[in-house]
Amino acid sequence: MGAREVATWQRMGQYRLGAAALVAGLCLVAIAFLAQEVRARLAVLERANSDNTQWVMLQTEVEVLRLQGALTEAQKRPTPDRLDEVRRWFNVFYSRVAMLDRSTLYAPLMDLPDYAAGYRQVMAYLDETVALIDAPDRMLARNLGRIAAPLPEVRAATRAMTLDAVSDFAAQADMNRESISLTLLRLAAVTAALMLILAGVAAILALQFRRSEIQKRVLSDTGARLSAIVATSADGIVVTDRNGIILDFNPAAEAIFGLPAARAIGRNALEDLFAEGLDGPQQRALIAALSEPRGEGQDALRIEVDARRADGSVFPAEVSIARDAGQEAGIVVAFLRDISARREAEATLTLALDRAQAGEKAKAEFLAVMSHEMRTPLNGLIGSMELLRRAATNDDQRALLSVMESSGEILLGHVNSVLDVSRAEVGAARAEAAAFDLDRLLEETAANQAGLAEAAGNSMAVTQPDGPLGRVIGDRGKLRQILLNLVGNAVKFTRDGNISIEAERLPDQPGLVEIRVGDTGIGIAEADQERIFQDFVTLDASYGRSTGGTGLGLGIARRLARAMGGEIGLESLEGEGSLFWLRLPLPPAPPAATTEPAPPGKSAADAGDDVDPGPPLRVLLVEDNAINRFLLRRFLESGGHQVTEAADGIEGVEKAGKAGFDAILMDISMPRMDGIAATRAIRVGGGPSAQARILALTAHALPQEQARFRAAGMEASLTKPIGRNALLRALAGDPAALDRAATGPAGGPALAETGGAGGPGAAPLPQVIDADRLADLIRYVGAETAQALILRLIEEADASLARLGALDPGRDGAEMARLCHRLTGSSGTFGALALRHALMAAQEALGAGALHPDDRPQAEEPPAAAPGEHQPDPAAIAQALSRIAGIWQETRAALLLQAEAASGETGPAAPRGAPASETAAP
Repeated sequence: MGAREVATWQRMGQYRLGAAALVAGLCLVAIAFLAQEVRARLAVLERANSDNTQWVMLQTEVEVLRLQGALTEAQKRPTPDRLDEVRRWFNVFYSRVAMLDRSTLYAPLMDLPDYAAGYRQVMAYLDETVALIDAPDRMLARNLGRIAAPLPEVRAATRAMTLDAVSDFAAQADMNRESISLTLLRLAAVTAALMLILAGVAAILALQFRRSEIQKRVLSDTGARLSAIVATSADGIVVTDRNGIILDFNPAAEAIFGLPAARAIGRNALEDLFAEGLDGPQQRALIAALSEPRGEGQDALRIEVDARRADGSVFPAEVSIARDAGQEAGIVVAFLRDISARREAEATLTLALDRAQAGEKAKAEFLAVMSHEMRTPLNGLIGSMELLRRAATNDDQRALLSVMESSGEILLGHVNSVLDVSRAEVGAARAEAAAFDLDRLLEETAANQAGLAEAAGNSMAVTQPDGPLGRVIGDRGKLRQILLNLVGNAVKFTRDGNISIEAERLPDQPGLVEIRVGDTGIGIAEADQERIFQDFVTLDASYGRSTGGTGLGLGIARRLARAMGGEIGLESLEGEGSLFWLRLPLPPAPPAATTEPAPPGKSAADAGDDVDPGPPLRVLLVEDNAINRFLLRRFLESGGHQVTEAADGIEGVEKAGKAGFDAILMDISMPRMDGIAATRAIRVGGGPSAQARILALTAHALPQEQARFRAAGMEASLTKPIGRNALLRALAGDPAALDRAATGPAGGPALAETGGAGGPGAAPLPQVIDADRLADLIRYVGAETAQALILRLIEEADASLARLGALDPGRDGAEMARLCHRLTGSSGTFGALALRHALMAAQEALGAGALHPDDRPQAEEPPAAAPGEHQPDPAAIAQALSRIAGIWQETRAALLLQAEAASGETGPAAPRGAPASETAAP
């Protein structure tokens, strides 16, 4: 048995003894109580035996008989002696009854119903007769008959009282006997229990004594072992009292300090073993450890100090101090170790680490610079290859150039990934703190990847188990990059499965949000689950090579998560799917939180609703597209403006000639009369709106076209799609808003798109749907209206693309350009940036420029192509149309998801193909 078991048994023995003592005490108390009760019962019985009142009760009837006999004799011969005999027996009878009234045993009975009537009858007789008994002999003799007459009734009353009393006394005696018997039995039982307890206590004491003997031997063995451990320990062990006086000094301490134990014991450890003075920080920590015992469960104090050997040399030492708080005086045990060798090793490692970090930082900075510098020529190469592809003369050249262009885009993506890693390594990935809508960001991420997910046969869902999370404070851009990487991987490695995006606040840490991206894809082996977060790591060919990539995405995601103060992890089973989780501190944004910064590609003018629309204006809106006309009207009316609509240039000129308008928004490309011709007609017509401000609305206007617009009488050009705030600012005359609107669409890349795909400075293809722009649209027009407009756009695009496929570019180029131009404005309005980009590229391939032939003023003839001027290329047109068809399928799927989401808020979706005037009316 070990020391711990012995100590446990000893504590249990103490508990048992305490419990036995408590029970024994309770037994003694019970015995004393029962003995007192028996004594009281006996005292009652004793008093009952000494009290002759019971005999008095029985003698009452006898005394009545004697009185009756005396009266009979006196009536025969009323001599004085016989009269005295009457008086004597009356007095005896009277005294017997009076004794009942004074008796503590019978006095209470006299008030009971069984006794009260008889007692009152007897007392009434005595009270009435006493005067006659005390009268002279002559009067007494005359009233003897009167005194004797009630005696039979009195005798009957006394007999009834006597019988009742005898019955009651017998019952009371039985009860007393039973009570005394029960009390005596209880007393015997308690006494027996006490004897058993005393026997148990004796047994426990005997067992405790035997255990104490065992404990004594165990403690002796333990002490011997401890002595052996202390003597053979490689660490120096110094035992002191609470004042620091050395009590024990083991051999290792002798070797470390070069001081024999005989000389060390009795000296002050603080003064003789440590180099620092008593007022130094090390000494203060040691003194605190000596005076303040460590509580139970607390670790021993561990510090590093400068120790001093007997020869005066100083060396670094690690000291672990623990004080025994169980003893009144208290002892302190210090374990000391010479750490000179460890200090030297740490210094060497620190130097090596500094050199390595310097090398890593230099490498990261080099990669960052080189990655940045490489992107510029890569952009030029990709753009030049696109131009060269358009000028290629045969299919082989175009095929080779397409391969080169695709390879260049892949290489550019790799360079961007390396640049992200390099920025994180040099500490550039710092998190920002701004308010943004987390639910909206999750929906945007899902919408961004919905087309690719559907193409792979996957379903995607966004859920918040505890309800919407609302606006939070955090870094929206970095979170968006992480989510796109995680969702993109899920889409990439899942076929015909399910992808889920869940987000909720952790119940035990409300400031933390956990976002989970799960899939039913190929899963990841346990051995590879940590490796995938390392840079440039891809798994086997079936997992990684088939999908491409540099293996940097998850490494970047982990760096961004850590920069935001969070963490990222993975749970996966190979063949059954994966679940990536992301925990970030995203506290709820206060109501007055700063509006979130506009995401990349979104104009700051459209980032919020806090825009001053200026004074109310009368605005003429000339636009042939019903969807655009409806949305622009809603935007204008939300700013307090009064709007009049016109469906084409001719109708616009007519309405401008009949009423005066403060401003006119003029679409450029319209049937019957385009916007330039309509503007000229309004200016020269001299009508009430001849001097009104006219702002051009165009899907994409090249810089050289701006001069033509101004020459026709237009103040500025607003590039579609234009957001609400940018439109209101431009209408209010804000020069900055006019400049932004003129250079590109608010809410999407401007210059990269106006050049078309493959033009100078071409950028990679934009995202399928700009969720920010579409969310703004839904917010301003309402979910139900937006749903109807989305369905109307899908029907319009389906019909237009089907028509495009049936036309001949050589014969019907103008019609094809008109259809592309019409869709360009609508697609941009709904944030379909990729489709808009492809449509503009098709227009350039058709040779339409900014204005196709049908858009030119009716008075102008299409100019003949100059020698060397770009002519439409049938192969390039076919490739552009093919690209539009592929992008439209992804765009269509994403738009349908948005329509379904709006339907979930407002009820059943509007009928497909329903006109905007019917389903989207305010």
